[in-house]
Amino acid sequence: MLGIRFDRKRIREWIWALLIIVVGVGVGRFIHSQLRAQEARHGRPIPYSVTLRETVYNPDGTSKVASDIIWAVRTDGSRVRRIKNAVGSERVVEFPSGLEVAINEGANTKTSMMKPNVSSARWQRDPQSKCLDSFAGKPMTSMPQTLIGEETVEGYRTVKIVSDIITSWYALDYGCALVKERWVFGTGEVSEKQLVALVSGEPNAALFDAPANAREVPPSERILGSQGCKSCDPRTAENFRKRDEEYLRLAVKPQ
Repeated sequence: MLGIRFDRKRIREWIWALLIIVVGVGVGRFIHSQLRAQEARHGRPIPYSVTLRETVYNPDGTSKVASDIIWAVRTDGSRVRRIKNAVGSERVVEFPSGLEVAINEGANTKTSMMKPNVSSARWQRDPQSKCLDSFAGKPMTSMPQTLIGEETVEGYRTVKIVSDIITSWYALDYGCALVKERWVFGTGEVSEKQLVALVSGEPNAALFDAPANAREVPPSERILGSQGCKSCDPRTAENFRKRDEEYLRLAVKPQ
């Protein structure tokens, strides 16, 4: 009887030891997965480049192509937006260091600023959140967003998100790249962005290059030319005044 009780005691001890090991392994795996998830959120952006064409539809039934747009993200967290329209083309490049360079490609001018407290984890939507939040774990916009569901757009699996007058479709398997968007204005005018091309992986490096020979100027001159905002209405003039003031505070000083 003593031997049987001893064996049962040993068996209970082994069971408890086994449970402790299993729980320990589970906790370890959980902590490891959380650390990996945190690393992915803050240090592993998903690279892609996407090209969209914007068309504006007027209430009278007429329409026109307004612009071609490129958005691109690199694995180091840098991102670029390039807009080309009938007026010209502008490219805005943002780096995780806080450096932002806006380039007027036609006039060959640029505005360079070093912005403080930059977190590139806030720049890209997280597919794990159905593209509602950034990799920093916070909502991408201050406006309320409503997830409508999933749809297939041009063969890509997307989530459809509505925010005020904007309906957007983001590709879940391509870093939440925007592949379609629709703005409906109260005037009856509608703006639609349709997919031209979506490429996974590192974007064209030239998109992130700031021309060394481009002339450094304040935002008002880069956008409006040497005449600046002389003919602007008061509201626009005030907007450019604030942007130029910010530039004076944050401008990158020549080496």
